[in-house]
Amino acid sequence: MKKESCIYIDKVLFRSFTVEESKNSCGESSEFVFDRQSDFLFDASFGGIAVRIDFCNERYVRNKGRGVRRKVSLTLVDTTARSEITSRKVTVRMSRTEYLKSSYAVFSLSQIAFRAGHNYKLVVCDETASENLGEYSFHIFSQDTLGDPADWYDVYSAGIRREGEYHICKSVDSTDSEIFVVRFKMRRNLSGNLPAVLPEIEMRIYYPECERIETHFMEPSCVDFAGNRYMVESSFMSESKCRGAYYAEILCMKYPLAGFVFGTSGPELNGDWRGDDIMPLEEYSPEAADTRYDSLLGGEKNDDEESFDFDAALDRFIKDEMSGHQDSEVPESGGEAGDMPDDSGSSVQEKYCEAESGISSTSLLPSLDHLTGLRSVKDKLMVYERIVRFNKLRSDNNLPTTPMPLHAMFLGSPGTGKTTVAKMMGVMLHKAGILSKGHVVVRERATLLGQNYNSEAEKTLAAIEEAQGGILLIDEAYQLYQPEDARDPGKFVIETLLTALSDESRRDWMLVLAGYPDEMRKMADMNPGFKSRIPDSNVYMFDDFSEDELMEIADNYISRLCYELSPEAREALVSRLRFDCSHRGRNFGNARHIINLIQTEILPAMAVRVITAGVSGPDSLTVIRESDIPRAIERGYAFRRRIGFAV
Repeated sequence: MKKESCIYIDKVLFRSFTVEESKNSCGESSEFVFDRQSDFLFDASFGGIAVRIDFCNERYVRNKGRGVRRKVSLTLVDTTARSEITSRKVTVRMSRTEYLKSSYAVFSLSQIAFRAGHNYKLVVCDETASENLGEYSFHIFSQDTLGDPADWYDVYSAGIRREGEYHICKSVDSTDSEIFVVRFKMRRNLSGNLPAVLPEIEMRIYYPECERIETHFMEPSCVDFAGNRYMVESSFMSESKCRGAYYAEILCMKYPLAGFVFGTSGPELNGDWRGDDIMPLEEYSPEAADTRYDSLLGGEKNDDEESFDFDAALDRFIKDEMSGHQDSEVPESGGEAGDMPDDSGSSVQEKYCEAESGISSTSLLPSLDHLTGLRSVKDKLMVYERIVRFNKLRSDNNLPTTPMPLHAMFLGSPGTGKTTVAKMMGVMLHKAGILSKGHVVVRERATLLGQNYNSEAEKTLAAIEEAQGGILLIDEAYQLYQPEDARDPGKFVIETLLTALSDESRRDWMLVLAGYPDEMRKMADMNPGFKSRIPDSNVYMFDDFSEDELMEIADNYISRLCYELSPEAREALVSRLRFDCSHRGRNFGNARHIINLIQTEILPAMAVRVITAGVSGPDSLTVIRESDIPRAIERGYAFRRRIGFAV
């Protein structure tokens, strides 16, 4: 019988080193500083590749009370040449009280013939159990062939946007912690034989006055059909305690390409930075960032005050809007770059409404007015908000409070506003002091299951840790429950979640389980631990949107992008939505359906029509015509009877 491995890999990190570094460290890679870089430059100083592997003790996670001693092989493969280069053996030893252990290896150029322009893969195998623990890739680029990395990309614009929104700003105004996305756009300058994988970009975000730097590595995403324009985005959470000028820069192979400064406490400036304004700082310091920010603000005015430039607007529409909106797919983990708009098709507005009556005149809940439909959810949220506010007032007056149930279940089809409402609840609970941050981390079955069987606990614990201070939303959570398969790894995720929910010492997080109503109720019935911690008062029902509500979402979205529908186009869109709703299947996307229809069909059709006709009137940029609305086509929809809406 095959023995399963009792170790799994938390992460693998690579680092290139110079010939001189190899001499100074005597080949000990533990002396090197590692990050998440996976692309490296082959030049005259290249000395080789060092690797750090963090192994986890599964017996520690499972409370088996036993130590670990495993023989592990590290095999280096040249995937370009399709050949194995070398193999090393390491021994992983961990006592029963050790959870994590790092192992190191050095692949020196003096021993291994690395080839510039080739891709490589490290295969890690538990020899004791004959089990593959994982495969990890890195790439080596030739400076002789491609030239100076500082010239590989030409960055032409940069800016910042709120998560879930599309318009770019030079600076924003936020009085509280909020998630923003930094964006750089660039052209590829690589010539000749292009590499199979584009060189990755490193993005650094420097927080003012708190000595904090966030670093992200990513491959540029293509944003035009010609394959020459690219974009990189990365999200971060602003902090009210960090006041001043933030600085974001991107690098390629440690060579700075561009950088810009921005503030999060106003003034709010629309548009993007270009030209000399995105030249990287020679050396970052808070003082240097403040100086540049002050000098830029002295000559800036809000784009809303500028006169309309038809040619510039047309160029921006074709090059930026049409291609930039293609980044609307849901990311793997919550907060990674390229977020989709919230399920309702609307962004969370940091606007607070005056309560009609009550103990306090200021609501903790962001305004619900901009949300279409969701009547039952809105009613429940208003009650929940008043309970939170009441408890906060008692606490502020040194009166005892009864712990309120925090965790919730969102029942509904895709695209009905679940993510939007979760973000609003995060804002509310953060302002009430119940959650320390209020951010939302989104996971699903695919991102909670590990690469190896039984490694789900580690993935789930990592998601819970990332959500500390905020909300962990597990989308389509019912997929974790597969009672017909006794070996399904989803059960380990459920067990880990239930264990975490029972830990009363860690209450600074909220779990939201989301998915289709019937499947979610079945999962809750079969797992009493969920039912005991999620009372009926915290179960929210998200109804499907009606035709009129979908049209309202379309109107709001089109208006926000500065378009308008001609009377004929409106009639055609109403007809299209009527058809789609009458043929909606189980996977109908509700708000996501209409947003995708606008982004991927209506606006591209409009762009082709405008450019082909060569028109030059301002209306051509804003008015959507009947011919831009795609006609309904029978696609064999699986009919699902609608509940609560007139046919």
